Amino acid sequence: MIATSVGQQQLVAARAAFAEGDARSLSVLPQPLQQSWMRSRAAGLQPGQEPVYLPLQSDGRHLPQRDDRRLARCVQPELEQLWAAFGGRGWTMFCANREGMVIAQQAHGLEDSPLLRPIQVGRRLGESEIGTTAPAVSLADDLPALVRGNEHYLQRFAPVFCLSEPLHDLDGRVCGVIDITGLGERDPSLLQGYFRQAALASENRLFHTLADVHLLALQHDPRWLASPLQGLLAVQEDGQLRAANRVARRLLGLPRRGPLPLLDIAAVFAGASAAQRRRLLQPGAPHRVRLGEGSAVYLQHVQAPRKVAGNSVRRSSPATMAAPALRDQQREAARRAAQAADGNLSLAARQLGISRTTLYKLLRD
Repeated sequence: MIATSVGQQQLVAARAAFAEGDARSLSVLPQPLQQSWMRSRAAGLQPGQEPVYLPLQSDGRHLPQRDDRRLARCVQPELEQLWAAFGGRGWTMFCANREGMVIAQQAHGLEDSPLLRPIQVGRRLGESEIGTTAPAVSLADDLPALVRGNEHYLQRFAPVFCLSEPLHDLDGRVCGVIDITGLGERDPSLLQGYFRQAALASENRLFHTLADVHLLALQHDPRWLASPLQGLLAVQEDGQLRAANRVARRLLGLPRRGPLPLLDIAAVFAGASAAQRRRLLQPGAPHRVRLGEGSAVYLQHVQAPRKVAGNSVRRSSPATMAAPALRDQQREAARRAAQAADGNLSLAARQLGISRTTLYKLLRD
């Protein structure tokens, strides 16, 4: 749950009392922020000190870790869309990895705020260096987080607003966050919806980097197939379930976090008819598959294993992630959303979590 704001003067008093050792003053904060303040103090930070910025761990152009590069590629299109809608001077948007290091960013080219300038690709922004922030809370607790004003542990960040959404890897574990940080106020309830859809879309791109699996999309409502709200299953050639995104885990009652148990795709859809199970790994239009008594999903095969001569798998690349099949799904989702909104393209764009310009392009295609 996103943190609620209380009176800023009350928070100032709570910070001062906490610095003197009064842990009861934390009751004015939501529980995740209380825990973050405790961790910040345990790391040796004092509320009145300046933040500690460690040296950059990359030159801003080349990330040394392959997983970071892959996640950055998957997130960057979403950051660009969010920046087009909510960006501006005095604000920055970024993706940080599980260690809190910034791996992708959108910012104003003329930004000169001393509070925002240190946020750069390659810099770690952890609790032990800068105290309580929305990204730190999301990484620690796997929750959307909002930290604004004097909810920050360090007094230096009293003018700052930050909101973040966790990102999950193929095993359902937190692998990073996407965040908006700036000077001023934004509507948290509005931003939360857009950032959640951006996180889901980024996670879905991670699935499309898998070259040696079948990808199956599923949803109770077929209108949400090929959108950030689709469930995705990665299935090996032998029918073994390799991974499921968080939407699919919820739809199918699978563990919400962590590696999946050993499951065959036939066992996942045990309630389906024999004819429906035969179609699971076959290309075609979305079709209805029975899950159990009174429950069904629409399922579509969206990607087959990609191989080259000698049965070796092609390496993932940005071009692979933007495969024609994925683009076709995006166009179909845009068409369905526009139809469902009775031609109101602004409403359709908001429902899909994309900009109106992007929706226009998809419909023109």
